[in-house]
Amino acid sequence: MNVFRIALILALHLASGVIAQADVTDFGTWSLVEDPAHPGFSATALGTSATLSAGDVAIPAGTDIGYQSVNGSTPQTSTSGFYFSPDADFSLAIDYAWTFSNSPSGFLGLGFGIGEDGDGMNSAGVTMGTADGAPFLSFVGAARVNDVDQAAVALGGNPLLNPSSASGTLFVAYQASSGDVIVGAATGLGATAPTLSHTYAGIQNQWSGDGLMPSFFIRSDDPPTLNAWGGGNADAMFSNFRVLNGNPIAIPEPSAAVATLMLTPLLISRRTRRDACRRR
Repeated sequence: MNVFRIALILALHLASGVIAQADVTDFGTWSLVEDPAHPGFSATALGTSATLSAGDVAIPAGTDIGYQSVNGSTPQTSTSGFYFSPDADFSLAIDYAWTFSNSPSGFLGLGFGIGEDGDGMNSAGVTMGTADGAPFLSFVGAARVNDVDQAAVALGGNPLLNPSSASGTLFVAYQASSGDVIVGAATGLGATAPTLSHTYAGIQNQWSGDGLMPSFFIRSDDPPTLNAWGGGNADAMFSNFRVLNGNPIAIPEPSAAVATLMLTPLLISRRTRRDACRRR
């Protein structure tokens, strides 16, 4: 085996390691977020699926648990994970499926979105709720600017005419040229496009960060006429996260050393050809 082949094998081996680590679809690379932590909530991430669970205890309104794609409060303060640049378009989708047992009571919602920080100060996404274990009204778009809630929007207009479902697909898309964030949903698993959507026009132009990270969660809350989660058991499985368009950026980004090694086979090949010409 000549020197060129050895160098090529080494370079490809290292490159394959970088690619494997850069798989944003593996929830094992995401980070658990609890706001605030509560013993009634639990979470399990196994490769391409993650389950968020509520136990048989009362959980106060405003409590949530979920996963985000970076391990810090923002992409810039993180040491691992993945994010998307606000300078490029991207679109994302994720499947969800609820299961309930043991006489569930109270409100529990789930959501999927993008934002600049783990606190959701600047964020936009799509949500749906359940009441006593059954889907409640429609899918809803939600957003915040500088920690101020924007008007919630029922996808499709009348919330009674476009009900949400116990399983489906949630979508978020971003357009760099306009700063638009488009949130959407479909009632079928594995959908390739939303059947309902809403555009938060230019909302990213009101944000201030340099990176956008996806996240998903469940939340106990008490919207009008409903109580917060009171007991029973609930599991929300999230799966099949996919990047429909765009490219995630790994943290830390591949080093210059990796780039240098990737060039090694080319350099050796050029030198080998030059030496061969000299020997003729």
